[in-house]
Amino acid sequence: MVARRQEPNSIRQFITGWSENLLSCAGREVLIKANAQGVPTYPMSCFKLSPKICKKMTSSISNIWWGSSVDNHKIHWLKWSKLAHSKMDGGMGFRDMNFFNQAMLGKQGWRLLTRPDALCSRVLKGKYYLNCDFLAATWKKRSSETWHAIRHGREVLKQGLIHRIGPGTSVNKWNDNWIPGIQSFKPRVRLPEAMVNRVDELFDGGDTSWNEQLVRQAFIEIDADEILKIRPSRTMEDDVSVKVA
Repeated sequence: MVARRQEPNSIRQFITGWSENLLSCAGREVLIKANAQGVPTYPMSCFKLSPKICKKMTSSISNIWWGSSVDNHKIHWLKWSKLAHSKMDGGMGFRDMNFFNQAMLGKQGWRLLTRPDALCSRVLKGKYYLNCDFLAATWKKRSSETWHAIRHGREVLKQGLIHRIGPGTSVNKWNDNWIPGIQSFKPRVRLPEAMVNRVDELFDGGDTSWNEQLVRQAFIEIDADEILKIRPSRTMEDDVSVKVA
């Protein structure tokens, strides 16, 4: 918790030591990205910082970008949310501290998924999601701050994960991400006559090959075409979650 209180002060100490009036825009950009935005990386990997703290950090960084100082406050000509866009989209590529915090916590969740035998993974699983996987874990009363933080990061992690199809028994074809050729990773339309719910029910009996007739009956044409492009693994014993680019 000490890291949360000290973080804005640490950034202000960096900024106070800079001679912002002597720096060009390019110089301020480099210092902001290499130093001020790098200071909170570690605590943001461990804690869910409050919006108030993130706002204070953003304010301090914004001041140095626009050339403000303790005795000379200059106009901020553009919202920080605009500056946080990529340069390709007209921004400066600065970090949105709230989103960055969530992304760093999402990395902790990814470690729980990819390293289930690690001590931390085993401890958290035994305490919070013993009878399900990490992505299906629910909120529990009196949960630790660490678990609250990791669950916060899990929400953004879910947006970038997709199931790689093996046996197909653990993948719900309507609710889970599993179709890489579709932007939402899920079927666009759920037909009322479609009765199956799991992916393995779309296979030919005793095999991991698609039953094309059943697939085309259960999905609209554009979804069916993308599903039939998937090549289910014949060697995996379970469906796995992977990150998409």
